[in-house]
Amino acid sequence: MIKLSIIRNLLPQVYILFLLSLSPSEATEEKRILIYNAASTSDTINEISKEWEKINNIKVNASSASSSSLAKQIINGAPANIYISASWLWIEELKKNNIIVANTIKPLFENKLVLIANKDSNIEDIGIISNNLKLKVIFDKYLNNRRISIADPTHVPAGIYTQQALLKLNLWNNLNRNNMAWGGDVRRTLKFVALGNSPIGIVYYTDALAEKNVKIVGTFDTSLHKPIQYWVAGVKKFHTLKSKDFFNFLNNEFSTNIYTKHGFKKIENK
Repeated sequence: MIKLSIIRNLLPQVYILFLLSLSPSEATEEKRILIYNAASTSDTINEISKEWEKINNIKVNASSASSSSLAKQIINGAPANIYISASWLWIEELKKNNIIVANTIKPLFENKLVLIANKDSNIEDIGIISNNLKLKVIFDKYLNNRRISIADPTHVPAGIYTQQALLKLNLWNNLNRNNMAWGGDVRRTLKFVALGNSPIGIVYYTDALAEKNVKIVGTFDTSLHKPIQYWVAGVKKFHTLKSKDFFNFLNNEFSTNIYTKHGFKKIENK
């Protein structure tokens, strides 16, 4: 009979040999899952991740930034398991480069654009924004030597949607870098207004709900811009069994309730 002390001494070596036998992706799977998610989903994904960690005892790390910045990092080899984008364009870019698993691409939820002001502002709610009449009055009054806060329209989805809306309202051409402050992602855009650095801003509805120091003073008609939809996909190089489990968890009833709580509208998978 083998003594228990000998077995105990052998266990560490056996475990090390087991780890060495794993492929890089399998070894990574044993330790954690890395989610690259659009900045506007940070609160939602963090809450879902904590619940998943309790169930699976596997750490989930979430890296939140603009969809464009995250996509570029993934293209350059960042070891993300799952990518959540606020724009179909970046999903399409990763798909074109054969970086994501095509059959994992799913729509998750949708959002809308709102006009915000600091919570102490005297700007009143102008309701649904479908024409430029009331919005132009606000621009003329509050953008005299001050800046509206928007996400960078050259690459950040929230900024691109904002530009589309303001172009349709014939207000974009009245703006320039002297009366606009561009945020690197939508959460930075939100902070400019929350801190009082900008009198008004345009962000997603869900971001406005997440910040106690701002108030919504208008909601843009969804016909003014392309649909604001969020998409999820598995990154091919790091698409492990555990990441597949998390991927499925994003579509269950618990996660759907979290989306709704944070102001997103669930999109039924097609």
